Formats: sequence, C-alpha cells, structure tokens
Amino acid sequence: MKNILKYITIALALPLGGVGGGLLTSCSPETENVFGQSPAKRQQQAAAQYLQVLEAQELGWAVDFYPGAFEYGGIAYTARFRDGQVTLACEQPIANRSVDRNYAAYEEVTSGYQIINGNSVMLTFDTYNALIHYWSQPSGTDYDGYASDYEFTFVSATPDEVLLRGVRYGNLLHMYALKEPSRDYLTKVSAMRSQLSTVTRKRLVADGTSMPITALENHMEYTAGDKTVSMPYIYTPTGLRFYEPVTLGGVEAQSLDYNAANESLASADGRMQLPQPTMLEKFCGATTQWHFVFGRNDADYDMCDDLRTLFKQVSNVLSREKFEAIDDMYIGLNKLSRDQDTQRFVMGWDAYYLSIGYNVCHGIDIYVDSEQAGTIAIKATDYGNLYYNYTLFAPLLNFVVDNSPYVVSFSDTDQLSSVRLTSQRDATKWFTLKRK
Repeated sequence: MKNILKYITIALALPLGGVGGGLLTSCSPETENVFGQSPAKRQQQAAAQYLQVLEAQELGWAVDFYPGAFEYGGIAYTARFRDGQVTLACEQPIANRSVDRNYAAYEEVTSGYQIINGNSVMLTFDTYNALIHYWSQPSGTDYDGYASDYEFTFVSATPDEVLLRGVRYGNLLHMYALKEPSRDYLTKVSAMRSQLSTVTRKRLVADGTSMPITALENHMEYTAGDKTVSMPYIYTPTGLRFYEPVTLGGVEAQSLDYNAANESLASADGRMQLPQPTMLEKFCGATTQWHFVFGRNDADYDMCDDLRTLFKQVSNVLSREKFEAIDDMYIGLNKLSRDQDTQRFVMGWDAYYLSIGYNVCHGIDIYVDSEQAGTIAIKATDYGNLYYNYTLFAPLLNFVVDNSPYVVSFSDTDQLSSVRLTSQRDATKWFTLKRK
C-alpha cells in the first residue's frame, strides 16, 4: 500500500442536516417505536431520498476525491448520476494500465452505480470505471493499489452538498452541486493548480500573527514539536479547499480564495491568509531545483575555492570506490515524487555509471532567516533517496549546512535565474546556484 506519509488531521464536525433538514441514519431497535417504522423501512426511504438528491442535479457534482493515505492530496472529479449510470471526469490525465489506455484530462467515462442497503446506506460504483477504480485496483505485488475506496457510506446529503465516507479506508468524499458544465469546472481547477503550484507558500498569517508553513503539492504542513502536521487540500476554480476544516493560530478555515492582484490566498473572513511571497520566500519555495555550477576546469566552477576543492575530493572518492561520476548537484524541490521519497526539499546529486543514472538526496529545510538582512538558512533533516549508500556526499552537505545562514544576491528579480549565496559569518564561503 502506498502509505507514504503519516498525517495528523484536524477534527471534523460532520454536518447534521440531511435531506429535508433531518439526519438520515439507521436507528437501534430501542427507538423503533418512536419512529413508528422498522429500521429496514427507514433505510429504504433514506436510500430513495439519496438517489433523488444525486440525480436531481442536471449538471452533476464537483467531487473532492482523496486517494490513498493523502500522499497526492485532493484530486478534482466531476460526477453526473442518471438512471443507474454515472459519468465521471477528472482534472488530470490517468494512464490506466489495467485497460492499457490513457485517459485525457476532462474525458468522461460512464459506468454503473447503485445505492444499496447494508449496515448503512451505501453508494457503490459497481461496474468498472477506469477513472475511479484506477485508485483501488491491484498493481503487480501491490495488492491494494493506491488503497482507495469505490464504495462509500452516506454521512449527510442536501440538494447542494453530499458527504460520504469510504467503506474500507475511511477517506471522506465530498460532493458539491455543479453550477457549470463539467469541462468548464475542471478547466478552471487545472488553471488554478497551474497558477498556485509554481510557488511554494512558506508563511501563513492568522489574525495578524505570522507562522512558518509549507504549502506544496496539495498539502499544507507545519511543524509542532517533533511532529509534522499535514493538512491536505484540493484546488478549486477560486483557490483551494482543505480536506477538513483546519485551525491555525486560533483561526479556522475550510477554504482559501486566490486574489490575482496581489497573489495572496485568504479565507472568506480574511482572518487566515497566505500572503504574496517575498523574493526570499520564492527562492526558498522554488518548485524546481537550484543547480551548483561546476565543470572539467577550475574556470568552470562558480563557487569558493574551499567548496571546489571539496567537490573534487568527493568526486575522486566516488570514481575510485563506485566507478561513478557526479552529473548534477542541486538544492530545492526533490526531483522524485512524494510516493518515491518523502523528503520534499533536498540537497541532491545525480550520479551515473556508464549509461545508468542514480538520484541521491538528503532532506533539508530551507527558510527565510531575516527579510531585513536578506538572509536564508539551510539545515539538514533526514536521509532521502539512496543516501544511506552514498554517505560519501556528507562533506558537501555539511559544508552547505555549516556555513548557513547565507546572504542572497539575486541576478534578476523577474525570472530568478541565478543567485549567489554568501555565508553571513564568513564571506569567503560562497557559491552560485542557477536554474536550468
């Protein structure tokens, strides 16, 4: 099972208003006389009402789907229910190997569905749909695929919102009545994802109080003691919506809306905000990599003499012990996806042997040390991909970490194509980073 990250989630207050304003649930035998009907009869009536709610929406529903253990955050779907058939579409393309076919973003796939009675009223996608069953079907030795549900019990339902919970894995499935066609909705979601995913947010303001966070890849995270608290979210046409309401700095919010004029995100009441990133925050939160500059000759190196000497020493050890060479050294966003490596910001190396390449990395935390002084700090966190086999890179990692914090000098303020980091404590320790 692709259970890559452990998440601490915020408690959810489930809606109590069902269809017609009452909660639709089964009841214990002791309360049967109060209602005047058997539990089975009431459950049948609830199933009929849920069916009516689902199919009454002509345009269908916006679906907030969270696969697996939240490692992908939320993925936007749409669903339209009619006469026992459901038509699904997804914001992202899906390459489904089980049917050997690639499905384009926004492409619709129709299959069967049912609302059935069991221990509770349940929505089941009972015939194969390549877009939803993709997340639950086995793959190779991974018997449960992405550990996701295709059967859900109803928690609540109104004409505008339906809340369900996965039968096996328990993730919530939230549906909102669409106000526009499926393709229009999903196109706007994709546009918002593209807009917001280019810069990692590193700061949150709650009631005027700033706190460090990281908002990246459909997750907002902060550190509480020795634990990382993660709050997954999904992109919407207007911004982002959390899996559950979150409370930070005493302020609660379910969603944040994007303001293109100042690049900020804010709750409806304005009490919780992700402000426009500063230059230093954009550097620290780059969604690509910053590459060290080196080559065959000394003139090709854009770093201090100490680091150049150290780099050559490590390269010689790598060549002598492993018959490999360094092709790239960088800091920034991990080149590997979240399900391949849990470290999101890393110092990394691309090494190769003949035509075989390897990606090695060690987790780092990179953050603004002082906006006024123009400094950033870098500290090591934990081993990343293959690092336990390549601890010979430790001297390079230690050099970068030990000489932190750094004064950052930008070559430009628009593209952020090149920066020079100079140790605040020792100006003879410096290096240049470039984006490719």
